[in-house]
Amino acid sequence: MTALQNRPAAVEIGEEAPSVSGMRLFRDVVASEWMKLRTIRSTYGFVLGAVVVAVFGMLALFFLIQSFDQATPAEQANYEVAEPTVVVMPFVMFFISCIGGMLITSEFTSGSIGPGLLAIPQRWILLAGKGAVAASVGLVSGFLFSLLATIGAMAMLGDRPAPLNPWPAWTDAIPIVLTAGVVVLVASLVALGFGALLRSTAGALLTMGGLIMVAPVFAHFLPTTWQLRVGSVLLPNLIPQLAGVGNPYLLSQVGAAAVLALYLLLALGAGAVTFRRRDAA
Repeated sequence: MTALQNRPAAVEIGEEAPSVSGMRLFRDVVASEWMKLRTIRSTYGFVLGAVVVAVFGMLALFFLIQSFDQATPAEQANYEVAEPTVVVMPFVMFFISCIGGMLITSEFTSGSIGPGLLAIPQRWILLAGKGAVAASVGLVSGFLFSLLATIGAMAMLGDRPAPLNPWPAWTDAIPIVLTAGVVVLVASLVALGFGALLRSTAGALLTMGGLIMVAPVFAHFLPTTWQLRVGSVLLPNLIPQLAGVGNPYLLSQVGAAAVLALYLLLALGAGAVTFRRRDAA
């Protein structure tokens, strides 16, 4: 009898259904996005791609260190720094950011975006939930890959001197490990924004590949002045500038943070506006 008395009364015709708070909807979206992320095969493909390129990057550092040992003192003075964020993180950034883009482009490709909007008609909540998952994946993955690459580089470098060894003490590597996670987080949200804007997996991936991997190569062939100006605002090169460690680029830490914010404003902002205004079809 008590159980029957405590049951909620049925909603009669003409009455409004009980409303669900925005925070409850947001939590539900985040939970569903995590579930989707675990069940999409492409997620594991992109993670595997990041692992593979990280291994190849560490092999490149290993061969650089071996070459340094065989060089003369005069040649050693002109060696590039064995910084793993230079040879590892751009490729890791690309693969991890692709996961952020796939969170939304996969729904446009499969047609599941329509049922998703029927379940969560508040588009800003749906996009915010996807953004929370993309940001979490980017931050954790960027931090872990950067940390493991840095530990591996330190083990290979041993007590070798500068300019090859960028860290006189292990604590000197902490800022760049942390900022790598932040920049990969931003890259994941930028990919999400491009995914919402372009509604195409291929388009989002090509755009991120152009920003992260093609643009730095293009900048390398520019005249020295423009090489530094263009290179300073590219996503992979923001890691050392944001950390405030030695680098040839032009931005201060505040300037690098402002450029990161601009990436978010332009890409994620454009994607959000387009997602809210366009028809889902």
